[in-house]
Amino acid sequence: MGKGFVYRCHKCGHEEELLSGVGFMSPVEADVERESILAGIYGPKAQAALVAHPEAHVSVERAMYQCGACGKLEGRLAVTMKAPVPVPILQRCDCGATMHRIRSGKDILCPACREPLKKTDVVAVVRWD
Repeated sequence: MGKGFVYRCHKCGHEEELLSGVGFMSPVEADVERESILAGIYGPKAQAALVAHPEAHVSVERAMYQCGACGKLEGRLAVTMKAPVPVPILQRCDCGATMHRIRSGKDILCPACREPLKKTDVVAVVRWD
């Protein structure tokens, strides 16, 4: 099940609502992302790995990402491919830089002022499945 989290900057008041988790549509989304990998959307290394190992399992989950260059925060599908050779599936920001997945317990920076965002008590804003 997925959850929605609301984060707020105590300095400038900026708020972000971000989603994380797995839903009932994840198998369908994984099939779509498999096709994206084969089409080269995630780069030639990921494409070559899936062509060489078509049996490789592709899975997805909603996760929080932040761009180190421009600071943009976004909930996206985290795509994982389990192949004999590990291949990172990178997420790109609209600015062209690589977005980094925000893991639990890590700081999320405000995209407006770059101060740490704090998770509010509003946790169950959005639930799916």
